[in-house]
Amino acid sequence: MKNLQLLKNALLSLLLALAAFHAASMTRLTPNAKFSVLTCSPGPDLYSLFGHSAFRLQDTLGGELVDVVFNYGVFDAFDDGFYVKFARGKLDYRLQAEYFDEFLLGYAREGRGVWEQELNLTALQKERLFDLLQANGREGNCVYRYDFFMDNCSSRIRDMIMRATAIEPTHRLGFRYVSLDTLLELNEVTFKHPCHQGTTYRQAIQKYLDYQPWSDFGIDIALGQPCDRVIGDYGFMFLPDSLMRELETAQLNGQMLCQPPVEILPNRSSLTIPFLTSPLVLFTCWLLFHCWLFFRKGLNPIFFKMSQNALLLATGIASLLVLFLWFFTDHTTTQQNWNLLWASPLNLLFILGYKRWMRPLLWIQIGAAVLTVIGFLPMPQSLHAAVLPIALMLIITYSSIYRNSRNIGN
Repeated sequence: MKNLQLLKNALLSLLLALAAFHAASMTRLTPNAKFSVLTCSPGPDLYSLFGHSAFRLQDTLGGELVDVVFNYGVFDAFDDGFYVKFARGKLDYRLQAEYFDEFLLGYAREGRGVWEQELNLTALQKERLFDLLQANGREGNCVYRYDFFMDNCSSRIRDMIMRATAIEPTHRLGFRYVSLDTLLELNEVTFKHPCHQGTTYRQAIQKYLDYQPWSDFGIDIALGQPCDRVIGDYGFMFLPDSLMRELETAQLNGQMLCQPPVEILPNRSSLTIPFLTSPLVLFTCWLLFHCWLFFRKGLNPIFFKMSQNALLLATGIASLLVLFLWFFTDHTTTQQNWNLLWASPLNLLFILGYKRWMRPLLWIQIGAAVLTVIGFLPMPQSLHAAVLPIALMLIITYSSIYRNSRNIGN
């Protein structure tokens, strides 16, 4: 087994080293070489919840069968600064080649399905794609700055197909982020755009986030108004499932770009929606309890104050997160965040006690909370449904603090 693994590693090293022999060999792929796109079903963890895409290459090189996957979804989760980089929008992903059987084994263990679409490319287009992937895999080229909506494991598959089939070679573009407009100037692939038009980025990811309500709640708080932009024709392919649908109908020079999808690994995992423990249900229960304490606070003033301070603390901390993501990170989708209407840093001040100078601030916050409720649907940014019970609790809380501050002033 150890010798077999060493042989596999040697073959993969040979494949990755072929780019160094470009001058010595004009054709490095055989006529039987096959490129295909792999689409993997969503997994239970947040990082795998949206699925995955990768290239597969099958060929015979040097008399040995080569079956490898070019994977743009590799990152170092054990990096000391991983979570800080992720929060600041500075997380780097990389292209990495790995053996197909090992790639498939990981998904089989998780019970996730895998589908394959063979690309109908000419010999020259296959060589171009191979050249691009080899060059992209070199040290110095393989790392890219991850952007969930614009530059990820799925959109990179789209871009590399467009570059391999372009009207002219695209090596001059390099391997950092290449704008879609630049690629479209050279594009030869005709996409039919079967995905639903008029969908926003927030709506596109919602069907996946339904399976993780608390992740959905946190992401909705973090993402600002830019996520409510309508997705353009080519933008849907940031999601692996959408990329697979787009490739099913895409054409190249009047011919189908891909063969129909073939299931090579059945999906045995099932995701469930935990409704009873969702933020909407729990915050609605808290709202009812908060109202009960408010109307009976003459009997239980301490409990109402505890509920009140817990609410102010939680929303105050949430506001600091929103401000951090807006002004102190490289994320473009966390800007212009209307969640600051209810998640206000002023809430942290109100915990300190009842002060006369709080009155104008309380009026401002009451108005903001009311605007959150009445403007929930027409607002330019789509807010999470759980924001409604939170805003109603804040209206009650602000009103209580204002009445107490007025009594103290009198």
